[in-house]
Amino acid sequence: MKSGIRILLTIIFINHISFIFAQDFWEQLYFPDTVTIRCMTTNNQGDIFIGVGSSNETGGVYRSTDNAQTWEFVYDNSSFGVLSIAIDANGYVYVGKNGSSRLIVTKNNGENWEEIILPSTSYGNVMKILCVGQDTIYVSTWESVGSYITYSFDGGETWQYSYVTDHPNEYVSDIDISNTGEIFVSLSGFFNGQGGVYKSADGGANWIYVGLLNHQVLTIAINSNNEVFTGDWWVMNWNDTPGIHALYEGSDEFELIFDAYHATDIVIDSNGNIYAAANEGVVRSFNNGQSFEIIEDELSTTIEFLHIGFNEHLYGIRFNRIVKSIDPIMTVIDDSHIVELIENVRVYPNPVSTMLYLDIGSKHKHASFNEVFIYDIHGKSIYINEKAFLGNPYQFDVSQLSQGLYLIKIQQNGKILNARFIKK
Repeated sequence: MKSGIRILLTIIFINHISFIFAQDFWEQLYFPDTVTIRCMTTNNQGDIFIGVGSSNETGGVYRSTDNAQTWEFVYDNSSFGVLSIAIDANGYVYVGKNGSSRLIVTKNNGENWEEIILPSTSYGNVMKILCVGQDTIYVSTWESVGSYITYSFDGGETWQYSYVTDHPNEYVSDIDISNTGEIFVSLSGFFNGQGGVYKSADGGANWIYVGLLNHQVLTIAINSNNEVFTGDWWVMNWNDTPGIHALYEGSDEFELIFDAYHATDIVIDSNGNIYAAANEGVVRSFNNGQSFEIIEDELSTTIEFLHIGFNEHLYGIRFNRIVKSIDPIMTVIDDSHIVELIENVRVYPNPVSTMLYLDIGSKHKHASFNEVFIYDIHGKSIYINEKAFLGNPYQFDVSQLSQGLYLIKIQQNGKILNARFIKK
């Protein structure tokens, strides 16, 4: 019966989308074929971190520092799997897993790992991690008594926790934050009255229902206009339609924008273009979800989770395969000649409320710079100053910026210097 329903849905889907034939969109990257990939991320230097592990497999973390040419097994989790991974503004890599020591961190790119102790009220597997700035971490764990989330504002030294709902075996499947600081979570469950989207306006202490009850919502993403996009694995009520939904600016209700099943991941690039792993393939929208097109590449059928790297390449993973878009999915500043890393540029105070100072070091004290860029946490450009001359230290008035994490890029004669700051 379910197979027949899926065939019918597939026919409907074809009538509501356009196709793009891009046979060379993806390239296959090398990865050891003996383990199952569960999650991935990349840092600002292009290093790739992969979490692996499934039944009868060795779990842990792999790292590649040469664009997947070679891999190192930098953390051994024995017979337990790594389920989630995230990197904060410091470059610290946080890993969530099952088994003992459920949350760990490396502060030196995978060379050494430390355990982070979660509250004693939590026992379940770490399903999702969201890092905001240098110190804020949100963690979801699968608990038997309800959808549970913990959060820390001091890098994991101390933790607070709350229950989004008290529905047994319902869990927080994904987490994102808006430019205004509202935390949104997607929930997935197995019974009527479960699932949906909730939000918190007080950092995670209290939660308000937003919509999509009875939807197994697996993924959530927020664009620079604070519009929320979600993806369903399926629905618990046959009167509902699974798919990709949007909560647009000025609306109080989610709108179905694309009929889909098994929508497992959504990412949004710096221009607001939407990419989704759905219908056992990959679709994208260049008009904020008004229409979608299929990326027709034979490698698309291998993709379950997506990730946008620092240089705007799109990555996809499923089972034991990893692919990468051959070209960046949008035009970005050429970072191929980065010679000064974030530790060479100092910003203070950080976090900052009004005036930010940028110290670029003694070797650049009298240099003139071609361009200065500031991006928000979603990659949206909010400041561009061409042919700028920077004193040292240089002053930015950031009092009008919204709270959140920002990236500074300074281009000088083909070289790019980077810094990050948090507006409080």
